[in-house]
Amino acid sequence: MAQKIRSFILIGMLLSLLGLAACSPAAPASTPTIDLDPFRTEVAATVLAQVTRDLASTPSVTPYPSPTATDTPTVTPSPEASPTATVSIGTPGVGTSDKAQWVSQSIADDTVFAPGAEFTMSWRLRNVGTTTWTAGYMLRYFSGDTFGVPAPREILIGQEVPPGGEIEINIPMKAPAKPGTYRSDWVMSTESRANFNEPVFLKIKVALPPTLTPTPVPPTLTPTPQS
Repeated sequence: MAQKIRSFILIGMLLSLLGLAACSPAAPASTPTIDLDPFRTEVAATVLAQVTRDLASTPSVTPYPSPTATDTPTVTPSPEASPTATVSIGTPGVGTSDKAQWVSQSIADDTVFAPGAEFTMSWRLRNVGTTTWTAGYMLRYFSGDTFGVPAPREILIGQEVPPGGEIEINIPMKAPAKPGTYRSDWVMSTESRANFNEPVFLKIKVALPPTLTPTPVPPTLTPTPQS
């Protein structure tokens, strides 16, 4: 700021000197006239040079852009995953009016069979539901091993079974060809093949028959007759 004031003072002095020179009376003809042009030119050049230096040394103010308001980001809530019911296909029905209860079976679990042996499996079931089983109700294969070609996948009961009644269902089966432990699950179903509650099952073992090793017979000693 002080440099600007000093520049204005110098400019004012220059203008004053130029005005005085213009207004001064003309000198008599006999008096020699002093040429002031060189002086004026030097003073003007000095003042102009000083003003130029002052302006060059004055720092320029660079305006900064005013901050602009930034929009607040909008948070979009992610949709919550809605629970989906998982339906297990083939699972026996729960809470229905059709229910069966195991009573007995002809072949005990863990019975040992030779590979490929054929047998008949019988289950006795009781109707513990509130509806009468019609002749179109069935016991059908549910999971595990089918136990051979003779075993059908569905066995119609062929008669009505009222609540509290019992029925025996026979199924021809065949043991697998390879040794091991096997299980076959079966479930009661309606005419439209809607499963009941818990299935019934049979678990057997298949094993090779033991190999008989002949027991060596010691030779019979015949006494030698004495002479």
